[in-house]
Amino acid sequence: MRKSILVQAYGNPGRRDDGLGDAFAQRMERWIVADGLRDITVDSRFQLNIEHTAAMAGVDIVVFVDASKGEVESFSFEPVLPGSAHSFTTHSLSPSALLSLCMELYGKAPLVYLLQIKGYDWEFAEGLSPEAAKNLEKAVIFAVERFTAFQNQE
Repeated sequence: MRKSILVQAYGNPGRRDDGLGDAFAQRMERWIVADGLRDITVDSRFQLNIEHTAAMAGVDIVVFVDASKGEVESFSFEPVLPGSAHSFTTHSLSPSALLSLCMELYGKAPLVYLLQIKGYDWEFAEGLSPEAAKNLEKAVIFAVERFTAFQNQE
C-alpha cells in the first residue's frame, strides 16, 4: 500500500521569498496532476494553525515547507520531533507543536519533516528573487525523488 503524504506549505507570497512555500506547493500540484498521482495532498497557507492537526492525523507522512532566512545552503530537509505546543497564540504554531497536538488530540504520530528553502529578499512585493527561484528548483527535484521513495516504502 502506498504511503499517504500531506505537503503543508506556509508563508506569505506578498513578501517576495517568503512565498517559497506557496511556490513549492504550486509546483507539487502540477507534478501530481501531470503524473496522475494519488495519496499526495498539497495545502498552502499563510501560517500554521491548530486546525492542521486534523489533516495530519489522516496521513502517513507530513512535509512542512517554508522559506528560510537561516544558514541553509539551497534547502534543508530534516525530521521534526514533537515539541511544546504552549505559546501566546493559537494562530501560528510550529511544525513540532502541531505534531505534539496531533498526537495528543488524535493519538496519531505521522512521520513529519521540514523542508526549508533558502530565501534572500523579504520586501513587500510578489515574485521570488532569482536566487530563491534557483533554490526552489533544486528543492522540487529533491522532493519529487523523495516523495516517490516515500510512497514506495512498505
